[in-house]
Amino acid sequence: MISLVNEFSVLLDTCTIVPISLCDLLLRLAESPSMYRPRWSPEILEELRRPLERPPFSLASEKAAYRIACMESAFPEGLITGYESITESMPNHSKDRHVLAAAVCGRVDAIVTLNKRDFPLECLRSFGVERLTPDEFLVHQWHLDSALVRSRLVEQAIACKKQLNVHLALLERMVPRFVALVRSADPMWYIYS
Repeated sequence: MISLVNEFSVLLDTCTIVPISLCDLLLRLAESPSMYRPRWSPEILEELRRPLERPPFSLASEKAAYRIACMESAFPEGLITGYESITESMPNHSKDRHVLAAAVCGRVDAIVTLNKRDFPLECLRSFGVERLTPDEFLVHQWHLDSALVRSRLVEQAIACKKQLNVHLALLERMVPRFVALVRSADPMWYIYS
């Protein structure tokens, strides 16, 4: 049996990994080598830690650190370092130059972010980096392997102890086009899962 490995890699911006249900789905999909490779930087992980410790999450610092350690342990190849020397030369918004610098240094194919303003397409094109929202990215993942995405959604709902339709309603607030696509593909499968 031939195992396919997808070399497509994405830098997950902080805004995509703070919401646990979205982060969990993105990383569950990345567990399959045929889907994509997730990447991040130490600064992105630090940007993740801070909001987890404040309201509305208010996690103890140990729990926030544990969540980040689990991500690093599951994807040790995900960490991009050595980009600091090019950060200031990045043409995007100054507060997110570190993200683009990590993307360039890590040779990722895309940045998955909700922040279109700080990542103008013209700044990314010269580096061959695409900008995708989580919704767009998950739609692409669905078209790549809808059966795998379905199974990961079911696994996630079971792990969260939720009915799949309830879980999809939660995700719908963050990735509405993706959820609409999932529901329209087979309107009954998720109701009985």
